[in-house]
Amino acid sequence: MKSLDFRIRKLHVNTDADKRLQKRQPSRIYVNEEALIELTGSKDGGKAVCIERIHELNAVRREATLWKAPEKLDKAVTQMYDDFRTACGFNLGEQVRITALGGALPDADEVIVEQKPSEDGSLPDPIFPEDLPGWIVLIAGRLSQIEHVHTGWTIKDLYVRGPKRSFIVTSVNGRPTGNARYIDRKTRLVVGTAARTNETGEGPVKPLERKLELRGIQGLDAPLKKLNDLLRAFTFGGIKKSFTFPGIVIHGGHGTGKTMLLNSLAHTGWGTVFRIKFKDKLGEIQETFQTAKLQQPSIILIDQLERLIDKDRSNRDAVILALCDLLDGLAAEKSTKGEAPQVLVVATCLDYTSDIPEDLKDPGRFTSEIYLPMPDVEGRREILSSLDLCVPPDQEDELLNQLSASTHAYNGKDLRRLADEACLIGTTRHLSTLTVSAPTPDQSRLLSPPPETEEDESAPASAPATLIPADYHNALRLVRPSLMHDINLKPPPIHWDDIAGQSLVKQSLRRAVRLSLEPPEVLAQFFDRPPKGFLLYGPPGCSKTMAAQAMATESGLNFFAVKGAELLNMYVGESERAVRRLFQRAREVAPSMIFFDEIDSIAGQRSGFSSSSSKSNGSSGGVNVLTTLLNEMDGFEALHGVVVLAATNRPHALDPALLRPGRFDELIYVSPPDQEARRAIFTKVGAKRKMNDDVDIDKLVEDTEGYSGAEIKGICAAAGVAAYDRFIKEGGTDVGIRMGDLEHAIKNQKKQITREMIKGFEDWERQFGKV
Repeated sequence: MKSLDFRIRKLHVNTDADKRLQKRQPSRIYVNEEALIELTGSKDGGKAVCIERIHELNAVRREATLWKAPEKLDKAVTQMYDDFRTACGFNLGEQVRITALGGALPDADEVIVEQKPSEDGSLPDPIFPEDLPGWIVLIAGRLSQIEHVHTGWTIKDLYVRGPKRSFIVTSVNGRPTGNARYIDRKTRLVVGTAARTNETGEGPVKPLERKLELRGIQGLDAPLKKLNDLLRAFTFGGIKKSFTFPGIVIHGGHGTGKTMLLNSLAHTGWGTVFRIKFKDKLGEIQETFQTAKLQQPSIILIDQLERLIDKDRSNRDAVILALCDLLDGLAAEKSTKGEAPQVLVVATCLDYTSDIPEDLKDPGRFTSEIYLPMPDVEGRREILSSLDLCVPPDQEDELLNQLSASTHAYNGKDLRRLADEACLIGTTRHLSTLTVSAPTPDQSRLLSPPPETEEDESAPASAPATLIPADYHNALRLVRPSLMHDINLKPPPIHWDDIAGQSLVKQSLRRAVRLSLEPPEVLAQFFDRPPKGFLLYGPPGCSKTMAAQAMATESGLNFFAVKGAELLNMYVGESERAVRRLFQRAREVAPSMIFFDEIDSIAGQRSGFSSSSSKSNGSSGGVNVLTTLLNEMDGFEALHGVVVLAATNRPHALDPALLRPGRFDELIYVSPPDQEARRAIFTKVGAKRKMNDDVDIDKLVEDTEGYSGAEIKGICAAAGVAAYDRFIKEGGTDVGIRMGDLEHAIKNQKKQITREMIKGFEDWERQFGKV
């Protein structure tokens, strides 16, 4: 940013036109055309600049707009109005430095004015609260008439009642040196009701102190405490002189409150707020940091930092290097100037570990991180209670308990959507109870004149419309957690009764669900570490996948279904990231279940083990995915409330490391259906379809020895096709599946399960055991 040095000279105000300009444009400063072009690159006036004393350590910087002088000036001379010069504390003849900020001065989000003592030092009486709206209207009218509002600007001789009063601007956008454009009905105007002076009772009043602290945010107690601790440390400066305060990264899943916290920081009014967007160019990022240093105290907010340094960005490395240099530059100022700059840098991302490059995690950069978890039961209750459920008071506590317990995986944004949906449902319900033909009150006033008779006091007053708990329960069916929108939350509605036989398999999986839902204190009485991983193995077509679907349907757990081969069909490194993200999301929405179908495709044996031709698909990618899977299953982050279920037809191809305790604790053999299971399959088919009396189920059970459940269903389907063809041929007179149809289908159905295959499973069982 370009800077030039000047000496202050008086700007003459002689004519009435000059006086009007001074009132409307008090913070304009003037230089000659050559200096204007050199500083701003243009002859056009109105660009934002800052002005500060030369040869003064930590000099206060004031903001203004730069214009071409109306009279001939030397290049080293600047002119400004006396009122602005006095408010800034500059003297005639003093040397100052003007630095171009680029662009225009900002709009004012907030302006604070206080009563000013009279010239004799006496204090006016406090403003009565009932008079405050009138004063606000008068002050806002004055502020909207000037080009830019700067701190120290005085509004003289206003009158509502009593003595005339004068006011002084003490803060603009939370800064005692601010300058911005006041926008009527948009800028927040704060008027102090009591007169305020400095300690001596003379000179400009001090602005209200703005505290860099966040309060009143529901459901984020622990992260909010950590953030406020960091903010207090930032304002304090640290006990060690060498301490440099780093940037802060707030990270967590979508909808957990990251952007809300950034906006809350912006609204503290502590300093000028600068935002870096992920589309900003490199030069814009650098300019933002430089401007923030010139307009201290300031806050730089970077929402979605991971998108700013996205891998698809062509100059990603240059942006990362620039951020490193800019953060290092803030830290270096402490050693050169003796105190740290009042520039707070806060960013957000989804995952600090994977989204932030190592270079940006070095000391003094983005080393402070705050994780926003999914709200727990108590957090969800706090959030819901802050949303005003609008139900009868005697029903609110019970509804809060029910909703907070049944909304796991919902973030704060989801809970707001839930409340809004319930409001729509309740409003529709309420309107449906009204008489359709009766006009609304507004329509009545339009269609007929007001009645001349007095209102009938005997008519019952209509009860105020409220929501009822059923509105929220209905909304729950419509509003799903956003974290799960791309996940198979609704597996095919398979129930345990749909699976014939397999009693031991069902017993093991039901126990797995109960374990995932038990409180930790109960589990501690029986387990050091309860089993979390369950492997279903056996011949193809024997209901392994159906068992997983039934487990998800009956348990109500959030269900993540993944085919192993799909994870490998990705770019290098993406498969491992997908596995980590899968486990992270399962933890966030626990209780949940991850189901890996065909797990052998990603967890094959690594080289060095014998027996299998499948060595992690013969690729380093498969090995990396396996390593990631092993780390996630028994790593440092416990899988509380997460069940991991997998299925394979080829258990001998699995890496033995996956079968150690703490990973897949239970190995469950899903065998071909026995006699009772086969009988149940044929009986269920007979109950749904028309069977002729000649169908002998006992004979069918005997003839299908060694067939899988899928093959038996295929036999029944083929018999149904034969019966349908006969039905069409006979003109609709011959209805029903005959025994001959089934016997013919059995002969044509090739048995996929061989004796050698069964022996292979038996050999593997003897080596690793089974349930």
